Amino acid sequence: MIDPRLVMVDGVAPGIGKSTLAASIAAVLKDGGAAADLFPEEDLFTRPEFAHVAQGFRDKNSPTPEVFLPAYTATIEQMRARHAWGIFDWTCVGMASDMPWAIAEPLRLHRLVRDVQKLAAEMSPVVLFLTGDVREATRRAAAERGQVWVDYWVRIAAEHGAPSGPDLERIVYYQERSQQPRQADLEILRQAGWIVLSVDAMEGRSGVLKQALTRLGLTPSP
Repeated sequence: MIDPRLVMVDGVAPGIGKSTLAASIAAVLKDGGAAADLFPEEDLFTRPEFAHVAQGFRDKNSPTPEVFLPAYTATIEQMRARHAWGIFDWTCVGMASDMPWAIAEPLRLHRLVRDVQKLAAEMSPVVLFLTGDVREATRRAAAERGQVWVDYWVRIAAEHGAPSGPDLERIVYYQERSQQPRQADLEILRQAGWIVLSVDAMEGRSGVLKQALTRLGLTPSP
């Protein structure tokens, strides 16, 4: 088993499979005897290290880099102390890039992303980016996650100007128009020194996992 790494997972659209991939990587690592800390997005509201960040979201105060950075510092230090892999189903840029301070002062966002990379430098931080068809990802996610998921993303799409029509079409409209900001986030990561590796999300769960493990230098099971 290679030395632990910090892995963040993102993709072209919600439903592309980033949470599934992150959980699968963590499971493979644990099955192989490695320590792995899976950090799903919802844990942001329950982890003590992120308490101030979570409170900022609850209060709609848009947590600033000065709030985010101590949380990342404490979390990464714990992973390092345990010699554990860190597997996030979100990225430090995606979590913050739409906040008012990040839009008004993009250099603050760039600095935060660079600072997190430096914190984890000895863990060879990497982002796995799931690519694929937005329409297919939306259809698959709706089938797997149900109406609650659909209602949530329809509301987001409507807030961003999606025209009236079938629910899935409204979600696809919004997601297709979100591709430029997603690519901009990837460029911020690259400029900050992150390794960004693409994974084809259309190959099915086992194929996606095999790709990801190979890109991480792990040996997939036959």
